[in-house]
Amino acid sequence: MKKYQGTNKISNIFESKNQIITDLVIPKGKEIPTHHVAYTVVVIPVKGKVIFSGENFEEEIEPGIIVRLQPDEKHKLFALADSEIMVIKSHLAD
Repeated sequence: MKKYQGTNKISNIFESKNQIITDLVIPKGKEIPTHHVAYTVVVIPVKGKVIFSGENFEEEIEPGIIVRLQPDEKHKLFALADSEIMVIKSHLAD
């Protein structure tokens, strides 16, 4: 077992050839603009509340609600409250 801990700022807390785990900290009222990555992405809110939106969806997410995206799926986030989110980006086997 290896333990990883958030840094209270935007930073990658783990990186390997097939996976990146990012601690995403977004202050209330700030936005992460539309973007996409070539990974399958799992978004896990740790605290706060954000509007998570993409081409065909817009959802409020908070702890207890996770989102999974396909590779290259465009999305953006807007913080309704001071928020922290763990973002797990993985290359999955077919």
